[in-house]
Amino acid sequence: MLEGHVLRALLTPAIQLTDWFKFHEFFHGLSAPAFLFGAGLTFVISTHKQWEAYHRWDSPLARRVGRFLIVIGLGLAIHLPFFSFRKILMEGTTRDLLQLFQCDVLACIGIGLLSLHALVFFFKREDWFYYLVIAISLALAFLTPITWNIDWHGKLPIAVTQLMNMNNGSQFPLFPFVGFLYAGVITSFEFLVAVKNGKEKSFIKKLGWTGVAMIVVGLLVEQIPGHEYGAHDFWYTCPTYFFIRTGALFLITAAVWFASQNIQSPNPWWTVIGRESLLVYVLHLPILYGSVLNAKTNMTKFWGMSMNVPESIGMFLLVTIILFAVAYIWNLLKTKQTNYYRLLQLGMAMVFLYFFFTKDY
Repeated sequence: MLEGHVLRALLTPAIQLTDWFKFHEFFHGLSAPAFLFGAGLTFVISTHKQWEAYHRWDSPLARRVGRFLIVIGLGLAIHLPFFSFRKILMEGTTRDLLQLFQCDVLACIGIGLLSLHALVFFFKREDWFYYLVIAISLALAFLTPITWNIDWHGKLPIAVTQLMNMNNGSQFPLFPFVGFLYAGVITSFEFLVAVKNGKEKSFIKKLGWTGVAMIVVGLLVEQIPGHEYGAHDFWYTCPTYFFIRTGALFLITAAVWFASQNIQSPNPWWTVIGRESLLVYVLHLPILYGSVLNAKTNMTKFWGMSMNVPESIGMFLLVTIILFAVAYIWNLLKTKQTNYYRLLQLGMAMVFLYFFFTKDY
């Protein structure tokens, strides 16, 4: 994610037109689906332990819903058109509201996880839950060309319009991207079943070969004339490309699982940036692209599309080192100094909200 965003923001337009960069973009295009897929994997692992507790509105469910709402709130904060609630309310234009409510990865994850908990809440049996998740995943893939072929603006509230497609600025609308989160849920559930039966290695092998098959079949189907319907954009709307990307995620997951079997340390230092991926994601966007707080002081404003490959890679390494240091300190506070971590977390939130709701402009 970091590498792709930095290179895309800093490399010159001429370099970005080369064949190697287009090839690079295919792999960079897997970062958001992988982020969503990983959220689905962890959802099942954490939910399975307290399955019964999530069938009623109680403190465990309330805490999780609160966390998911915070994730959605962070997504909204990143896209604020003004750092003033009053100005947004009184002077916000349609364009400003479309910017505010654009559906990004955080919104997709938050809404996707809320929808999963709604299924857990209303459908008590795990088998019904997973059958529904499979059905919804397939529906999302095949409905994407149809939803992208409709201009929802004016037909639905702006907040809902931005969930449907990319036509008004959303980067990762629910169609098809939340389907990758659901694919992670299905994979994680099947993996837990395999672990219970002592067949995890066999399952991972099947997962890898399934991924290969999905990629090959998807590419073959794409060659059939007239198979497409509705809006046809192979890189976003085409159902076959959804299955190709999902197959790639299956293959990567299997490869990483086998590679991890040779890692002796259960908690290597380089996993910190992964455990704090939400923090890294939220911080790297204003550093790279700016935000309502630093619209004119960010990397894109200073060096946007002006660097060669070595310079861009150097900036990527610098950003990675800085964010790793921040993530390491944040993780250390979270695990070793919980009281200070909570105090810092609450303090930053209160300062942000105070100025946001009190500033006129």
